[in-house]
Amino acid sequence: MTLWNDWNAKPDANGFLKQSSPIVEIYPDGTFSTNEESEGAEVTKEGTGIYRISNVCGYNTDMGWGVHGGISVPKDNNNLELIFVDDRVQPDGAIIIETFHRQHFHLPTRFQNWRLKSIDENGERVFYEDGEPCDIPEHCRLDVRVQMPKVKQREFQERMEGIKEK
Repeated sequence: MTLWNDWNAKPDANGFLKQSSPIVEIYPDGTFSTNEESEGAEVTKEGTGIYRISNVCGYNTDMGWGVHGGISVPKDNNNLELIFVDDRVQPDGAIIIETFHRQHFHLPTRFQNWRLKSIDENGERVFYEDGEPCDIPEHCRLDVRVQMPKVKQREFQERMEGIKEK
């Protein structure tokens, strides 16, 4: 039996409990936070909806968050993802994540993801179009499960073993 606690699990951006490991939380403006295991990872925002995670070795390899390593994408009240994500791992291990608006045209109009982009010079609302590059929605974040360099993992494991012995 596995007991979940704050040492081995963490709520994702949608409140669902996920296996904890090196996680980087990315916010719309490119600010980020790391947990103890992902300390040293850095995020830079390179443009609208383009985020680079550096000082990592790609996605976590144990498939605890699925085959693709792990990005937890924000969802609405109907459990529909608010954005599309396109990602790629660079030869140096950095991860490039690009985000795009997701409209959900298959739904009735009132349930579609109408995200305000701006107000034009005539006072009219302008909404993002489906597939248009956009930042992570306000008050949301992406949770990304990364693979850290072995040195960092070894240091963390040694610290954890020291805590268990006490």
